[in-house]
Amino acid sequence: MSRAIGKRLVNSTSDASAELRKHAIGERVSYLYHRGRCGGETKGEMRTTQVRLSSERLGGTTYVYAAALGFLFFFIGFFVFNRRPEDRAARIFFLLCVLFLLFFVCRLRPASYWWIDLFVQNTGTVSLFLLPAVFLHFFLIFPRPKEFTFAKPDEWTGEPPPRWKEKLQDFLSASPGLFYLLYSIPPVVFLYDVLRQLRGNRVAILSGAPLSSWVLLGDYLILGLIALAHSAFTLPDARERRQAFHVFIGTILGTAPFVLFGIVLPSAFNIEDYVFYGIVPMIFIPLTFAYAIVRFQMLNVRVIVRRTFLYAATTAILLGLYALAVAMANVIFAESRLSSSPLFNFGFFLVGISLFEVLRRRLQTPLDKFFFREKFDYQKALLDMSEAITGELDLGRIADFLTGRVAATMRLDKASVWLRDEQGWLERRGRREDRLSPTAEVRRLLRAEGKPALPEDLRQRVSDTESVMFCDRVIAEEFRLLVPLAYRERLMGILALKEKLSGERFDRDDQTLLSTLANQSALAIETAILHDEMTRQAELRRDLEIARDIQTSLLPRSLPQLAGFTFLGGSLPAKVVGGDFYDFISFDDHRLGIVIGDVSGKSVPASLLMVASKEIVYSRALTTRDPGRLFQESNRRIYSIKRRMFVSLGYFLLDPDAMSLRYAIGGQPLPMIFRTGDGGARFLEPPDHRLPLGALKEVPYDTREIYLKRGDLLFFYTDGFTEAMDQEMNPFGEDRIMESLASRRNASLDDLAHGLLADIRGYVDGAEQYDDMTFLFMRVE
Repeated sequence: MSRAIGKRLVNSTSDASAELRKHAIGERVSYLYHRGRCGGETKGEMRTTQVRLSSERLGGTTYVYAAALGFLFFFIGFFVFNRRPEDRAARIFFLLCVLFLLFFVCRLRPASYWWIDLFVQNTGTVSLFLLPAVFLHFFLIFPRPKEFTFAKPDEWTGEPPPRWKEKLQDFLSASPGLFYLLYSIPPVVFLYDVLRQLRGNRVAILSGAPLSSWVLLGDYLILGLIALAHSAFTLPDARERRQAFHVFIGTILGTAPFVLFGIVLPSAFNIEDYVFYGIVPMIFIPLTFAYAIVRFQMLNVRVIVRRTFLYAATTAILLGLYALAVAMANVIFAESRLSSSPLFNFGFFLVGISLFEVLRRRLQTPLDKFFFREKFDYQKALLDMSEAITGELDLGRIADFLTGRVAATMRLDKASVWLRDEQGWLERRGRREDRLSPTAEVRRLLRAEGKPALPEDLRQRVSDTESVMFCDRVIAEEFRLLVPLAYRERLMGILALKEKLSGERFDRDDQTLLSTLANQSALAIETAILHDEMTRQAELRRDLEIARDIQTSLLPRSLPQLAGFTFLGGSLPAKVVGGDFYDFISFDDHRLGIVIGDVSGKSVPASLLMVASKEIVYSRALTTRDPGRLFQESNRRIYSIKRRMFVSLGYFLLDPDAMSLRYAIGGQPLPMIFRTGDGGARFLEPPDHRLPLGALKEVPYDTREIYLKRGDLLFFYTDGFTEAMDQEMNPFGEDRIMESLASRRNASLDDLAHGLLADIRGYVDGAEQYDDMTFLFMRVE
């Protein structure tokens, strides 16, 4: 190492730089240097030599080539990042290319005594211990994050793997902790070498950096190549495998010679004469990525080339106009003192810049449309679709609109869509037999992101088995993009798109336009669902009104006038219409038929069944005096009319001359009778068979008979009375009915009815009721 230059002792590079600047190029300067071992040992000898100062230059052919290679890395990385800034792999690749630039330009720069050299060399050193970790990081996530699956249950016993093995698997599968470790090792090793040097220990140096940092660089490069090779042969997607394989070939052609000539030979054999042969093949790395960009459409190269040509042509035209304006101004103001004024030139420059910006803005859009007409056409089509779809109210047409028009406009192989159905679950339109449906976790992630997602990226983020299976199925069907259709944080659907027929990827502009279309589509889906719901509600209200009119028409307009008997009846409708009715049938021999019933269902069909049932009973009542036989015949007829709907009926035949009441009951509550004299209250004797009419085809209904006395009170009612609920959903029940009526059995029928209803209203305490309450009082005078 140098001890003195000329007549001055030098202790640092700054001393040497200051002394050398005193001498001219071509002058000979004497150097006093020590020749011996490194590491501070004193063995060796002092020698003097004459050195002729040559002209200053940046470096030789090797360095110029390395610098050009570094800038090539940078431009490739910049293009990738500029087109896909949201992609993590693109960001890491750009950082990798920047570090390659710094490594080639700063780390391999020939040493000098200029002060800037210290900054340049330190920058190169920083790139040296960051480059290995970034290189390995990139190939652990490209083309998709690596997953390790060595922690598997035992094949024979089914026992889960050891906990430590599961933790190791999670750690190695692209976890944050793994990358923290990878990035920490190089600077720790470098700092360790620096501390050893400060303590006077010998540290092997290669190209101005500790040898251990170079060895670590080689180790990381080899690990990165192994990760890339694994991806190239194991990725499930054939297109990704081809892409990874080409990148692997180029990377191994570029890094293998560098590891051999730039790291192994200098470190193991102290041979640095062949470093250039290790740097030259590194060009294969950026060239391979450039090839992959063109071959596999990692970027839309046509757009890049066209845009570059567009901007260059626009700039040239504007600069030409500016030069023409300057020439004309020189001619016009040549004889004027104004032309020699610096303010004139400065003002002319400001005017030119202002006009340049105005013209650039005016020419930008028409030129873009001219050069990218195809792009603008389909962008305009997508925006037109966004406006058109908001007026659509049919979910089926919205689905056809999304799948058909989007696929045709963007020239896709195919598009599919999942939309919310009536229950809120996502259903694949047009594929009802296909139960493939996005899982809750997939829906949650897409809703949270709110932007298009790649199925491969989504698969890396899901954890449950069903979500992984869904993503695998989507990937197997070759869908390239999932677009969430979200409105106010509600996922209304998912649009799945296959690749473009041109093979191009979906770029940032595509995804922005698709997001706009997705927002409008989600609003249209929400509107269509609300419209369907409102339509159903309107139809239901109309049906209920019709059913209510039918039910009201079945109630008797007046009560029968029968000597010795008094009647009072009524029907209190609930919020939801029921199927209650009661009526009377008068016979020529003074007998009186009493019918009370309840039809299952709460719609127009139920009301129509009520009308049919009433007419069937009436027609049978004219031909038979046996209520049981009447029910048997009516049951067969009602069963044949409407399956899975039935009628609860009670038919009572009153004979005023015999003071008897013969009856059959099918599904109705047993009437209550309050006997005269002791005031005892009980239910009428139940028949053996009480199934509702229409429930079964054959039912052996039987007839019961009771004899009446003066003063007896009978109460016929539907189940709306017993099932009246309080706030805690407890029913009013038969016992409370009987108790209420028994306490006022001697009151008028009108007071009996009002008293019972008042007791029920007090019990339910405002709770909403969902069944009609139909009743009939009969008193024997």
